[in-house]
Amino acid sequence: MSKGRPSVYRPDFAEQARKLCRNGATDREIADILGVCVRTFYRWRAEHEAFAEALRAGKELADDRVERALYERACGYEYQDVKIFNPGGAKEPVVVPVTIHVPADVGAAKQWLASRRPRPWAGEKEPEETDMSRRWLEAFMRLEEERPQREAKEAARFAECVEKRVAEELARRGLQE
Repeated sequence: MSKGRPSVYRPDFAEQARKLCRNGATDREIADILGVCVRTFYRWRAEHEAFAEALRAGKELADDRVERALYERACGYEYQDVKIFNPGGAKEPVVVPVTIHVPADVGAAKQWLASRRPRPWAGEKEPEETDMSRRWLEAFMRLEEERPQREAKEAARFAECVEKRVAEELARRGLQE
């Protein structure tokens, strides 16, 4: 049985939240629109699976829209518009359909590529093989090859130490002849 004041959550809040997220609203803005504090908003998200799923779905739609807009800006695009002229002496304005070309934006292209292909575009460089790195790699490989012998020697030393300690302890207790 829950204690405290009953929740004001209603199932229709899930659909409202999905629409608000789809339109780019933040968690704080959604909480404000629903008339609750952010803490209550997060509690609802944790307690009501339908509410949490609606938030995820709405945010995914908004992210997809932004991703598409960034892609279009990166590649450039065209759209149809109209220009309205009012030439002197004309009785009515002249409406002319035009195609507007928005050129590709290098900054948007870099941002798109940095998130989609970070290795070559996000400033991450391929590691160069230098003489020093090659020597380190060779040393590491030698150590790996020698590992079984080192481990066997270490195990033998450990066994000797254990035998010695057991013999000392038995002698101390007077159990050894």
